[in-house]
Amino acid sequence: MAALLVLVSAILVVAAWGRPVALDGLRALHVLQLEEYQTARFWRWLSTHPPAALDAPFVATLAVATVAVWLLPTPIWVIACAVAFLVGIRQSLRSKAPEAKKPLVLTARARRLLAGWAVCEVAVALLAWAVIRGPLGSAASAPVPSILSAVTVAGAMCWPLMSLGNLLVYPVEAGFRRYYLSSARAVLRRHRPVVIGVAGSYGKTSTKSILAQILSTRYPALATPRSFNTPMGLCRVIREQLRPEHRYFVAELGAYRRGEVRQLCRLVIPTVGVLTAVGPEHLERFGSMENVVKAEFELIEALPPDGVAIFNGEDPTCRELAAKARCRYVLAGGDADDHRAIWAEDVVLTSAGLGFILCLADGRRAPVSTRLLGRHNVSNILVASAAALEAGLGLDDVAAAIPRLEPVEHRLQLVPNENGVVVIDDTYNSNPRGAATALETLAAFQGGRRYLVTPGMIELADLQDAAHREFGRQAARVCDGIILIGPRQTRAIAEGLAEAGFPDQRLIVARSLDEATVHLRGLLQRGDAVLFENDLPDQYNE
Repeated sequence: MAALLVLVSAILVVAAWGRPVALDGLRALHVLQLEEYQTARFWRWLSTHPPAALDAPFVATLAVATVAVWLLPTPIWVIACAVAFLVGIRQSLRSKAPEAKKPLVLTARARRLLAGWAVCEVAVALLAWAVIRGPLGSAASAPVPSILSAVTVAGAMCWPLMSLGNLLVYPVEAGFRRYYLSSARAVLRRHRPVVIGVAGSYGKTSTKSILAQILSTRYPALATPRSFNTPMGLCRVIREQLRPEHRYFVAELGAYRRGEVRQLCRLVIPTVGVLTAVGPEHLERFGSMENVVKAEFELIEALPPDGVAIFNGEDPTCRELAAKARCRYVLAGGDADDHRAIWAEDVVLTSAGLGFILCLADGRRAPVSTRLLGRHNVSNILVASAAALEAGLGLDDVAAAIPRLEPVEHRLQLVPNENGVVVIDDTYNSNPRGAATALETLAAFQGGRRYLVTPGMIELADLQDAAHREFGRQAARVCDGIILIGPRQTRAIAEGLAEAGFPDQRLIVARSLDEATVHLRGLLQRGDAVLFENDLPDQYNE
């Protein structure tokens, strides 16, 4: 009877804590997914967020219950187990999946990883049980403390075991990866579209969208949606969306390290390459600007001898790289002595959009206007127009398409609202150049006060603090009020604001976007403008 009592007690305690542990596993999976299933980045996150990776109430409660069953007489350990059970029930009722800006998506890969994690949890629990069970010998209550101890060990290792599960399912994922790559290549060979690759540190998604919109006025064209710029993202688009009627396929090519653009080019085999800009990006992963330059140039190196490379002539690094192209190249924008093929004159930046004269080297001119905001979009339109002209469109076709261009989501996008406040959404992946352009755009709104809400920029390595201070100095010249999100993340921005003499009473430091939004509600009036510059992923929350 006593043995049955202790066994039932152990089972009840473990069952009560099952849901909190399962939610911990889902949180770990969420972070791993946000870190693109990269084990090294997952562990780097764990090293900076140790409290999040350990369920202290779980470990403490089960440890106390284990010791009580192991050492104390029956009436006391029964009470200890009852308390552990009630605490577990309370935690289970209180625990809920955390709200997230980018929620966990239970894709097929995520489900396989979850299964791998569960296998690791069971294996560690069994190993711990076997190790602990031995020294206890044949004591009557031996199964209970060994079970509780095993579950405590497995639960405490919940987050590390998620990374182990990731390694466990890696061979399976590699097999799926090979299959999808082979299948996508077969689809491309069957449909044979002209592939235009778009690479660069900034402006890839906007340029890709602009080019696809211009091409689509004359030819059926498919562009990768949003930021589907990884091997598996491209495979998914090719396999699910590419059709025989698509004459052009515009593929955004992303990279975090050298060799990744080359790998993407082996998949899609571009004959036209567009390099939008080269600058500080993902330096924590690339390691140096030299690696960034070499990585982005891989697109140009992959082009065939009869291909064409299109460079943003406004970008000094792009101009230098153009001379190294082994195929014909075109400069879009830049100085007259750079032999540019297309450029803009008389650029006008307003709160309603952009206006300029589109100029070709043969002397033809076309005045154009667009609802797109931001001076950087002039460069994006120029390189996209150059690619469209190479595809066979005429100047009249391009000029007619530009006024109909739709803004890309979260990139200097005006958000409609009914309260008379201008909301500028520039929350996708901020960088030093883009942030400066966004502030210039905010300055064009003159009807009321101008506010900035930002968590700053990330992955700039040693350049980050300097970039943040400069951003702060720039913002001080434009903004009437500023809300920084994340005290640690935005410390250098605040220093830049102070250096520029920005009044302390007009600066608010919030811990989350929700808190910042609450502050805004009490500040904004009709006619004001607010710029949301960048929105960091959930793993950067402070």
